[in-house]
Amino acid sequence: MDSTRIDDWDLLPGTLVEVRLRGSAVRTGRVDAVSLKAEVLWLANDGAHPRQLFEKAEGYEVWLCGADEDSPGLPESELAV
Repeated sequence: MDSTRIDDWDLLPGTLVEVRLRGSAVRTGRVDAVSLKAEVLWLANDGAHPRQLFEKAEGYEVWLCGADEDSPGLPESELAV
């Protein structure tokens, strides 16, 4: 399955994503919140994983996970490359 990297983090609240650093998966989870300038996002707590912050300036990338019926997802127009 192809993944899509999302650079506009402000579109992601509520979406299931995979966070990567230097090409390696760091964590998968649902985006809880995004900063006003969309440079920081928080993944919601999930079981033993607490709420966690990720910053673009540190090199983190966000990729969409597979289809998730509970996720609002992103409109097709936002995924155009």
